[in-house]
Amino acid sequence: MLSAKYKKIYLLILAFTSGLTIMAVEISASRLLAPYYGTSSFIWTNIIGVIMIALALGYYFGGKFADKYPDLKFLTKIILTACILLLFIPYAASFLINIINQALISINSSAFYIFVGSLISVSILFILPIFLLGAVSPFIIKLLSEIEKGIGTTSGLVFCVSTMGSILGTFLPMLVFIPLWGTRLTMVIFSLILFFIALIGLLNKKIFLLFFLLLLPILSLKMPLYKQAQGAVFEDESVYQYFQVVDDQNLRNLLINEGLGIFSTINREGILTDSYFDLYNLVPYFNGNEKKQDILILGLAGGTISTQLHYFFSQDHVLKIDGVEIDPKIIATAKKYFGLENPSLTVYNYDGRSYLDSTDKKYNSIIIDVYSNQIYISFHLATREFFQKIKGHLQDRGIVAMNVNATSFDSKLLKNITNTMLLDFKHVYLVRQSSDSWNFMVLASDNDLLPEKLNLMNNCHDELELVCKLAAKKFQEIKYDNNFGYLTDDKAPIEYLTDRMILDYVLTK
Repeated sequence: MLSAKYKKIYLLILAFTSGLTIMAVEISASRLLAPYYGTSSFIWTNIIGVIMIALALGYYFGGKFADKYPDLKFLTKIILTACILLLFIPYAASFLINIINQALISINSSAFYIFVGSLISVSILFILPIFLLGAVSPFIIKLLSEIEKGIGTTSGLVFCVSTMGSILGTFLPMLVFIPLWGTRLTMVIFSLILFFIALIGLLNKKIFLLFFLLLLPILSLKMPLYKQAQGAVFEDESVYQYFQVVDDQNLRNLLINEGLGIFSTINREGILTDSYFDLYNLVPYFNGNEKKQDILILGLAGGTISTQLHYFFSQDHVLKIDGVEIDPKIIATAKKYFGLENPSLTVYNYDGRSYLDSTDKKYNSIIIDVYSNQIYISFHLATREFFQKIKGHLQDRGIVAMNVNATSFDSKLLKNITNTMLLDFKHVYLVRQSSDSWNFMVLASDNDLLPEKLNLMNNCHDELELVCKLAAKKFQEIKYDNNFGYLTDDKAPIEYLTDRMILDYVLTK
């Protein structure tokens, strides 16, 4: 039997560790779902909402349990049960989520599919263990109130200590554990830490000590693949995202999170990919095809655009490409699986906007291909303030080329982006990859590029002839449309505009 002093210390350690584990689990939950649903605001809404509901129920019923069974051993059994459930999640998540997704596969709306699928997944996986952990704080307050008077001071101390644990549980997973050991092993480690602390209260029960020893080998178990994608040759996760390298016939693709979009691709039997990446080989022609080309690529990913530009222009041009990629693991993967490195390319591990703040260099062309989560443009790389920075890094006659996913020329997302560009550039143009493609190349410049499109046919590289013809035919100038708005750092609802666009597309089909 613990003395009152040591019982108090032990209960506060429990409060700290439960707060630590709850927050570590919440952080890990978003990473666990990313391969299937991405990490959009929908996902975070569902994670935070479900966990808050579970905690609220846990607080309420935990207080009731504490009044009825004010016993430390009963509390530790609750915690041990929650930990066992949490230890189950990393190994069962992919199986359960795949079952849920199969049940929802008939839903003809990606936004609805993502929202409902993630909501059901979070609820099944997390609501019960978090409910049990929510009962810990009121239980501890009840037990401490039997040791010393001052329920207000006691409850304040418990919530303070628990919150301190939550703070640590916020930083440690993202800064240390997930980069070193991955999301699922991170969840296992934090669950075992709490399991061990709770087990101390039952040391006189040899069966529980034996059970803990049996659980330790979990750390050595090999985690199953997140997703059994056909043709997958590599998978990994970083602090930014989960990603896969997948071979599909002659193409090798880089897929991020749930894989709705291809972030890079290489053709192992040629240079062109028959995708939107090919259009960006035309950028030097719109800039007059000058023999010296300084090009900046924001959103380098696997380096499809930089590799193609080097192939087509490094022989006859003084070509220098600066490629900016925020994720160092993507850079390493691109070097190994996509042949990222070439003499024309210098790679910078930066956020696109941070890179612009860090350099005074000016470029002939700046190419922007900055998608994250699912099919969402990073909002801070699509605002007026961002394009003002871009303009400050362009040489005379410089141009901006941006990849925008849109269902049509009248897409609110596309209109908001072209309107935003037109606030600071005199001319904006669109080239659609094909009549049914969602990929638009958006060009912006202070110079009239219409005469430059003639360069597409006069100077076009032989292998780019079909791409040049396509662009020359589809090239059109866009004017500011007062029926739509523009984007600023304060107001850039990229996810809403994207999801609304997809929903409208589905409803009209």
